[in-house]
Amino acid sequence: MPTGSAYHDPMTPVSTIKLPTATRDRLRAQAQREQVTQSALVATMLEEREAAQFWVALAAAPPPTDAELDEVDAAFVATADDGGTP
Repeated sequence: MPTGSAYHDPMTPVSTIKLPTATRDRLRAQAQREQVTQSALVATMLEEREAAQFWVALAAAPPPTDAELDEVDAAFVATADDGGTP
């Protein structure tokens, strides 16, 4: 679960959102089960969704071309040859 200061900092600006009562109750119950705040639970769910979307997009992306791989390899070799400075 997230432990970042944005989840617990009393100085972080807050806002109110309207949810159906059933959704709010589910959110509250899940947060209680996980022993986190509702805000932390929402933030975690958003992060998980964003990560899932990233992996879906990555899987759908075309593989790199041989020329692109050669370019990356050359940059790596050049960096390794001079002690790690790009």
